[in-house]
Amino acid sequence: MAAFATSASAANNYFANPGGNELFVGGFYVYIVNTFAQELLLIWRLYVIWDRNFKICIIPLILWMLHCSIASIAVSGFIPATATPLTRNVHSYGLAGWGLETGVNFLASGGIAYRLWNAGRRTAILTGRLNYKASFLIIIECGALITTCTAVMFALYAANKPEGLVGVGAATQIATISPLLIIARVGFAMSKRKTVSTATTLSTFPNPFNVNRTLGAYGDYPLDDISAEGSGLRDRKETKIVIAA
Repeated sequence: MAAFATSASAANNYFANPGGNELFVGGFYVYIVNTFAQELLLIWRLYVIWDRNFKICIIPLILWMLHCSIASIAVSGFIPATATPLTRNVHSYGLAGWGLETGVNFLASGGIAYRLWNAGRRTAILTGRLNYKASFLIIIECGALITTCTAVMFALYAANKPEGLVGVGAATQIATISPLLIIARVGFAMSKRKTVSTATTLSTFPNPFNVNRTLGAYGDYPLDDISAEGSGLRDRKETKIVIAA
């Protein structure tokens, strides 16, 4: 907070000359660790949705490992006190890291979305409607969120503008909430389906109805054989049967 409150140029210096700033370097390490975990979780989802086919995950995994190595080198380049965002090693490794991050998110999200779309298209022949549409849109939404954020920072940094580093804090939060957003959206969708299913099930039961039957009775014994000339008092006993759902 002191960097932003002391003078008008303090904030600019914080991002323009972050070399040796432990707070800045620590925040950058938190960012890349969050992105590593988010990408690995996305690759695992790709693996599961493709029926645990490891071959489909080979390219994203290679890009992920390259991203882990190159991003770590780029962040460690800020440790010397003389380092700046435009230092050759920092700048080149930073661009490569953000490019690999964009590639991993694009390939993994695209693979999951294609699988869902293809499954929905095939089942639409039987059901008459596109299934998995909600899941498809959720994956596209979360993948586009982190990919767009990374692409914007990459474009600013590639233009030799240190403003690209300003979005690191926001990108850290987006990388953290993207997997959680998928879980939350799927939970909401399942809750909605359960509510609709319960209402549909209750509506299928008919309303209670009454059946009135009149049984002939002779004394206390119903349905006795009574001749036409038989004597005695012939009673009529009415029995009401109520059938309720």
